[in-house]
Amino acid sequence: MKRLLILSVSAGAGHTRAAMALERTARALWPRTEVLHRDVLDFTEPVYRKGYVESYLEMVNRAPDLWGYLYHASDRPPKRTLQSRLVRLFDRLEFARFRRFVRDFDADAVLATHFLPCQVFAPYRRRRRDRFPLGVVLTDFDAHAFWVQPTADRFFVATPEVAAMLAGRGIEMEKISVTGVPIMPAFAKRHDRKALRARFELSSRKPVILVMSGGAGVGALVETVRRSLAAGSVQVLAVAGRNEPARKELETLVPPRGSTLRVFGFVEDVSALMAVADLAVGKSGGLTTAECLAMGLAMIVRDPIPGQEERNCDFLLEAGAGLRANGGAALSFKLERLLSDPRRLRRMRLAARGAGRPQAAGEILRAMDR
Repeated sequence: MKRLLILSVSAGAGHTRAAMALERTARALWPRTEVLHRDVLDFTEPVYRKGYVESYLEMVNRAPDLWGYLYHASDRPPKRTLQSRLVRLFDRLEFARFRRFVRDFDADAVLATHFLPCQVFAPYRRRRRDRFPLGVVLTDFDAHAFWVQPTADRFFVATPEVAAMLAGRGIEMEKISVTGVPIMPAFAKRHDRKALRARFELSSRKPVILVMSGGAGVGALVETVRRSLAAGSVQVLAVAGRNEPARKELETLVPPRGSTLRVFGFVEDVSALMAVADLAVGKSGGLTTAECLAMGLAMIVRDPIPGQEERNCDFLLEAGAGLRANGGAALSFKLERLLSDPRRLRRMRLAARGAGRPQAAGEILRAMDR
């Protein structure tokens, strides 16, 4: 392969992180290949980009039930209506610069970690134009109708169940590969847990809880950290992401006697924190879920957002690698119960590792090169 184009959409951090993992792995696999990763929204008007990204973040932060309703209501085959024709006309105009870029780059293969690029090119591919090899990488443990893009050549999914869901929606099974969700190579390597605990000044005699809110810092982070600190004699690592107000508030917390707290903002190498942790508490985004599984890290998912987060959480529960806590009181109860039962926590960690697919990015790239 001489040229590989990787496309993402910056609506939620997961699509971008998956694309970055593919990019990093491709450069290591094929040093002589020209690998380019671009955000589709970089080719759109600023107003469109701002609306596309912020509408999602505002909804999941302020109206998660509305997001859940829209997720489920749209999870059905599209109908050909006047409205859908107007949307296609708008896409033709809004994404003209993006289409020209893709055609001019003339890649040997294109991989998309969001359905939008497939959607943009679908009308042309149906007319036998733009027939470059196109693969779509699903970044959740679910297959929403938006990902059902019949003109794509390959589909890469997290689990056999997701493959069955796509096939049930009309995608030929021979197009589908069960690879896992692509994550950074750091999550596949061996970590020196003892050395990392020393680096972070952590005791080997107390459990370590990693509390995460995602890169954008969504969720009831401060209260979650308070409840984690109160769950017993514990060491809490709290990652605020890019939520600066939350980070500053966390730094004012005084842990109860016997517990400790370390606060982080945006963290580049989350794998190091996962390597020292015994348990993760946070949201079940697709990439976070895949990363925890690869690291053998059990999760307690607090208040998953209706839609893809709930379905990711369902997978964790079925795999025996996670628990769900609806609300703060349930979180405290489950933390205390789990931390008082080390054998159960060990079983959950083993289940997580058994369900993990740390080599997913390499599997996807090699499949596209065949």
